[in-house]
Amino acid sequence: MLKAWDFPGDCHVYYDKESTDFVIDGKPRTSRGKGLRAITHAAVTIALLEYCQENGLPHPGFIVLDSPLLAYFKPEGDEDRALQGTKLKERFYSYLVKHHSVDSQIVIIENQHPPGSVMDSLKMTVFTGNPNEGRPGFL
Repeated sequence: MLKAWDFPGDCHVYYDKESTDFVIDGKPRTSRGKGLRAITHAAVTIALLEYCQENGLPHPGFIVLDSPLLAYFKPEGDEDRALQGTKLKERFYSYLVKHHSVDSQIVIIENQHPPGSVMDSLKMTVFTGNPNEGRPGFL
């Protein structure tokens, strides 16, 4: 999934039981910037949904992701800034459209709009924060 999203590096991933976290290309997930942690957290959450669906395991069929592309609008350190030159944002949304348009729903609470290339394939609601204009909030 990380390779499909154009995540930097070789994307060799394993779960370390001692630290109870994932290691990506020899580096603990928690040692990365906030933006890379957000993206990898989204990847794990989506992978769990896919694993449950593929193996007939119980799952509600939807997930909520809060700012999975944080590195794009609030980079923290050089690793996060390096993402700004990749196609990760476009590939992330394209992946979701391709793999999660029918049997699952992914709600993304995000500070940026998806790229124009996928807008026609998404249901997007903009929350204005204004009770007199548009939809003021999620709940």
